[in-house]
Amino acid sequence: MNNLIVSGIKRFLEANCFNQNIYEYLDFYDKLRDIKEVKLIYEELQIWLEKTFYVKSLKIVIDSLDEKDKEIAFQNSSDEVYENSSMIKKYKIFMNKSLAINFYLVCENKKHLKEITSNDEILNAFFYMVAPFITSVSYQELVQKLTFKDPLTSVYNRKFLVEHLNKLLPLAKRENKNISFLMIGIDHFKAVIDEFDYDVGDNVLISLSEILRNNIRESDIVVRLEADEFLVTLVGLTSQNDAKLVAQKLIDVFAKSEVKVSPSGYTLKKTICVGITHYDNQTNSVDYILRNADISLYEAKNLGRSKIKEFFPDKVECVDLF
Repeated sequence: MNNLIVSGIKRFLEANCFNQNIYEYLDFYDKLRDIKEVKLIYEELQIWLEKTFYVKSLKIVIDSLDEKDKEIAFQNSSDEVYENSSMIKKYKIFMNKSLAINFYLVCENKKHLKEITSNDEILNAFFYMVAPFITSVSYQELVQKLTFKDPLTSVYNRKFLVEHLNKLLPLAKRENKNISFLMIGIDHFKAVIDEFDYDVGDNVLISLSEILRNNIRESDIVVRLEADEFLVTLVGLTSQNDAKLVAQKLIDVFAKSEVKVSPSGYTLKKTICVGITHYDNQTNSVDYILRNADISLYEAKNLGRSKIKEFFPDKVECVDLF
């Protein structure tokens, strides 16, 4: 920790008669500052509160004062635990004129509540020190999230895919895990733009992205590569044939969906094709995987609408993409 920060915190604690706990607080403060995920900060904070003040249940609420809106950032117990307001001690830290962080500590009984209240100065001071880097880490996570997300559909972008696969592929090779890739394209998407406009095209893309996210496992990811092309990464499937089942499900669900194209309620139905390729444990090249996925989608579209084509590189001598 920076010496100026240490000396400043020590002076603050000493001025408030916290001498007996100075180094305990500083050590834990230092530990929190080294954590780069806000969720882990909350979890460590809860563990420390239970150890130091016997508080088992913690709830953290972000308060947007301008928008008059609140969001639960963390809670480690069921909603019912926080309903008895008479047993809750609240500490509110104002970050600025429009943002506050609320810490709700659930006490076991009136005696426990009295003990917590007797430590108001300590807890207020500590939450005041902790709140700024909770905000800082949250901001960093948001920036990273925005950097890795497609602004239109909110699914991951190519930048995230490259970083994700560079970590995933070596792990899959060591653990001998199956990975399948579904390259998805909307049939005759350009006709939507020509017939209607870009807003309708955007609505079709958003509709597809939502269907993809809602019909795969949480462990799988959806990426928008460009225009109307999406890639779904399926990790740890029992067999390669399972990828075809997922692809068919996505085709069927999207074919039944409707996209509103006019204020009068006129809707549009579209279809998708899916190309499938598999990780062969012999390459760590993201470009190679994307090339094979592109070929698989190209061949699927050549078969017509709502088609699936599985691509195996070792069975193809030459593919004409033009």
